[in-house]
Amino acid sequence: MTLRAPTSRWDYCVSAADQLMLWHGRTGHPHVIEEPLRTRAVVVLAACLADRAVAADLDGPAIADVPLADALHILERYPVSALEACRNAPADRGGDAVDELLALYGQPVFEEIGHAVHESLAHHLADGGPHVRTTDRRPALRAVNAPHVPQTAWDETY
Repeated sequence: MTLRAPTSRWDYCVSAADQLMLWHGRTGHPHVIEEPLRTRAVVVLAACLADRAVAADLDGPAIADVPLADALHILERYPVSALEACRNAPADRGGDAVDELLALYGQPVFEEIGHAVHESLAHHLADGGPHVRTTDRRPALRAVNAPHVPQTAWDETY
């Protein structure tokens, strides 16, 4: 597998979201890293991270400074707005899932996706504290992924 280094805010958000979901999946919740839930959950979480990154004027590796509690707030209150703001994301990096997710909003499958992301963020907050950011989770993410081949460019970038 050839990994491409992130080049945009969206790429960094997707990479971070994937790592956060992988950690959650590999620490006792394997259902969240099975397709299609994994891709859908990553895109929803990336949209929440992107929303907060834009609000804080963070870009590139600095998106790792988004507090995960803030992303959780967006997930709970404004997931549709966060997804709508990502409609121009590249199709091959999750953008193709954005319209699908918006069409699923209000249906049980979207609730399942939202629950998986909520569960993951709550797990990170419980493990890392109420003010934890992705950057604070690096040691935990690396420890869980150490025996694995890198899954995303985030493994090599952060």
